[in-house]
Amino acid sequence: MTLPAGARRTGGSLRGAARPARLGGGRGTRGAALGLGLAAVLVLTGCATGQAQPASSSPPGSVASGAPSSPAPPSTPSPAAPAPAPAVGIGAEPARVAVPAIELDEPLIGLGIDSTGAMEVPVDADEVGWFTGGGRPGGRGPTVVAAHVDSTSGPAVFFRLSELVPGDEVTVTTVEGTVVRYVVDEVVDVPKAEFPTARVFGAQPTDQLRLITCGGVFDPGSGHYDQNRVVFASPAA
Repeated sequence: MTLPAGARRTGGSLRGAARPARLGGGRGTRGAALGLGLAAVLVLTGCATGQAQPASSSPPGSVASGAPSSPAPPSTPSPAAPAPAPAVGIGAEPARVAVPAIELDEPLIGLGIDSTGAMEVPVDADEVGWFTGGGRPGGRGPTVVAAHVDSTSGPAVFFRLSELVPGDEVTVTTVEGTVVRYVVDEVVDVPKAEFPTARVFGAQPTDQLRLITCGGVFDPGSGHYDQNRVVFASPAA
């Protein structure tokens, strides 16, 4: 992603100070945080999805992780993973995601597949995106949501994703105004070389939700995090 306030880059990320509370996802609050340099970005081919290969007619490849405070070389895709079966089901396009436990409430932008065959990630650190080639809330298959954890100037929108625990609620509001409630089942950190592509993006008989960002240890030599954090959630009873 690019730095908010117009400072865009093609490098990656660096862990930073704690992110201020995000109440209701208000843009005014975000603007203030950015002015203080407390919100940050990762690159378009940055850390949000690691080795993931979403289901589509042209399965995307992997996306590498972020970079350090000094400019980093272009991200390098991880080894290719098997392409999962198509996961698109009947449902409504998501418009907003909210996670009360980490005070996150953000609109969603659409993410496709970039020129390298990788799933796109948001260009801006304060944007959260959903993979338009996958499932939709209320339908069959996983709705995959991705955002960045941090950048050269500090935490990004998914910085607090690691705080989620099983039982936490995530809600997705569709363009039709329907609110679909999910409950977190599992939060895992997985090595990029072992990204569970089929589990994250593969076809499912029921509605599912995945939230993805970077995790693990940042390697200044490669300019990448060594893991991805994945939150698995299923519809609330």
